[in-house]
Amino acid sequence: MRGQVVWVTGASSGIGEHLAVDLARHGAKLVLSARREDQLDRVKDKCLEGSPVLRSEDVLVLPLDVTKFDTHQAAFDKVINHFGCLDVLVSNAGRSQRCAWEEAELEVDRRVLELNVLAVVSLTRVALRYFLRRGGGHVAVTSSLAGVEGVPFSCSYTGSKHALHGYFNSLRNEKMGSNLTVTILCPGPVFTNFLSESFTGKVDQKFGESARPTDKRMSAERCAHLCAVALANKLDEVWMAPRPILPLIYLFRYYPTIGRALFKFLGPKYLLKLRDSRQTVEAE
Repeated sequence: MRGQVVWVTGASSGIGEHLAVDLARHGAKLVLSARREDQLDRVKDKCLEGSPVLRSEDVLVLPLDVTKFDTHQAAFDKVINHFGCLDVLVSNAGRSQRCAWEEAELEVDRRVLELNVLAVVSLTRVALRYFLRRGGGHVAVTSSLAGVEGVPFSCSYTGSKHALHGYFNSLRNEKMGSNLTVTILCPGPVFTNFLSESFTGKVDQKFGESARPTDKRMSAERCAHLCAVALANKLDEVWMAPRPILPLIYLFRYYPTIGRALFKFLGPKYLLKLRDSRQTVEAE
């Protein structure tokens, strides 16, 4: 991907930050977007320090609140004005959620869908029109293994990630033969601030718990590197998680009857503990 222009949203921390650093190490030019400009400047410095070829003008810091849909076209125009082109859009911004299904307020569902789905769709459509005029391009979205199989105690988040699969699988099939690549990235549990920043069942309330060093999670660096490998090889969909989560996802997807029986045996609380390395939601 050396020399390609890659726009990463949600680039101020977590998977987005480490993906930007990994791509910079291999010579990709970058657009870094998130709401916190100071953190984007910090990530830019890391990208330049880790790259043998990039100069300051090769990394554009572009602060953006992706939920402000009317700013997407102007932000895209800034990218084109700066670099003259865009090769890859990686929509990585998003938030998780934890609560019992019946406890979620409808406004929480709306906000999760607005951030995790509608913001992604809106920005992708802006880039897509450009890619189709240009004759090709690459759009990628960070989904989750929760978008492959429904997980307990994260109803709004799971619904939003399933929606992403619907939108982007539809896009891939519709534009087949148009030289457009669509990649869906599906991480499992990762060491980031994702859990503490998660929605709960109530509006304007954060979950507040942090990952522990003893949790069984993939490092953000490892996950980001696998995402970069998927982008470089233009893969359709990739699943990334430690054992036993990844084998269970394969079982649920390819042997659903057996997977459902195993699910009933293990129970939802076990799957919650497997996901968060402890029981983080009190529920019957």
